[in-house]
Amino acid sequence: MLVPYRERVAVQLQSLIHRWKSEGIELLQPELPETVEATFRRLGSRATRDVITLFSALGGMEKMDDGFLRLWPLREMEAENSTRSEFGPIFADYLISCWCFRLRPIDDETSAVYVDHFSRPPELVASTLGEFLATYERDPRAAHAW
Repeated sequence: MLVPYRERVAVQLQSLIHRWKSEGIELLQPELPETVEATFRRLGSRATRDVITLFSALGGMEKMDDGFLRLWPLREMEAENSTRSEFGPIFADYLISCWCFRLRPIDDETSAVYVDHFSRPPELVASTLGEFLATYERDPRAAHAW
């Protein structure tokens, strides 16, 4: 039996949350779905269901994890995404913003993830947020290659 996409994302998130807690990473309080939706609207984007699942599970991270990835809290997303991009808002960074990751809505369910090196157009790294999380869950070094 196939597990629905949102359930897979939730399971991946729980696994990552467990890992981050074992690393001593301070995870911020989850956000309400309506807060996530309102924030993404203010950023000129839309919060797909997988994005709402992400921010409903954790509200971001204060510091990067052992793989040098940090998920931004909504307040930081609003502060740092002053310029709109067709590739969506930045939601995470690698090694204190050496490069960043963007969420581009595909449909109501899913957002694709793009890496933005800022010196060239953003590039697709995962066709869904779930794929991005699964890749990172399997191998945190994947963020180095993107």
